[in-house]
Amino acid sequence: MFKKTWFTFEVISDGIFSMNLTTPVPFTSITPAIDYKKSIVFMGSCFSQNIGNKMNYYGFDTLINPFGTLFNPMSIGALIHRSIHDLSFTTSDVEDHFSYLAHSDITGTDKTAVSDAMNTAGLVLKSILTSASHIFITLGSAWVYRHKEKNMIVANCHKQPAKLFQKELLATDQITQVLHQITQDIHAINPDAVITFTLSPIRHIKDGFVENQRSKSRLHEAIQATCEATTAHYIPVYEYVMDELRDYRFYGRDLVHLNELGIELVWLRFRESVINTTVLPIMNQVEKYRKLESHRPKDHSAHQQQLSQVNQQLLTVYPFLQL
Repeated sequence: MFKKTWFTFEVISDGIFSMNLTTPVPFTSITPAIDYKKSIVFMGSCFSQNIGNKMNYYGFDTLINPFGTLFNPMSIGALIHRSIHDLSFTTSDVEDHFSYLAHSDITGTDKTAVSDAMNTAGLVLKSILTSASHIFITLGSAWVYRHKEKNMIVANCHKQPAKLFQKELLATDQITQVLHQITQDIHAINPDAVITFTLSPIRHIKDGFVENQRSKSRLHEAIQATCEATTAHYIPVYEYVMDELRDYRFYGRDLVHLNELGIELVWLRFRESVINTTVLPIMNQVEKYRKLESHRPKDHSAHQQQLSQVNQQLLTVYPFLQL
């Protein structure tokens, strides 16, 4: 093999070359690997939502962001801590129809409805964390917004006036401390849980290009320090997107979020890293069912009958599927 500055050539046979136009990023396999007997939790940025949705699609027992999408490590850590330690949410944690502690997915008609929804989310999270085999936490940004009057870091500004908040950049030590606390809290109730951190490949360019890179760098260093000091793992999704998918054809119209193709390619690498290959035949059958499920038939009644029949066949053979 001989190298060029922008790609490599590999000799296949006399006079025939193949070009490698990417920089391959190696993924280390996580053990134990995930199968259908496992339960999984995804928390964090919208990337965790994307991959969690893929796990749901294939019928795995998956909990995704019970408090909604969360970007900063402080909010993720606080909600995990309160849930595990049964620290209830009250109406004092709520602003009319939302809470600064959670995403806008947690909402209600009044304060009581919102606090009840948050307590339900906390109970669900603790219950699943107690028995989950794998927990994936994706960090999105080290930039946080502190509510000036309340002197608290918010999980979401809920489109409130900017003058209410002060923007801050978390120190690496702060992030490392909260990641250590997350691992301690989870392992206190579930010592065998496999905790894996990922760094969101979504660039927060509204913060600024330089500011986004500072943020990602601090998150990355804190994750690596935590993995070195604990049994936690890291999957290089961020590196994969930055190096192998370094092309805007993998992004949506905002040129920031991955499009369907980009998400699919990340999912394939993620799947190779964490899912037991023995379940791939089952996943293929579930995929056929999902495609049938999304089909728009001319005869709706016949389609529903066929769908119900396939559903029952799958659940008879594989009763553990979450369809």
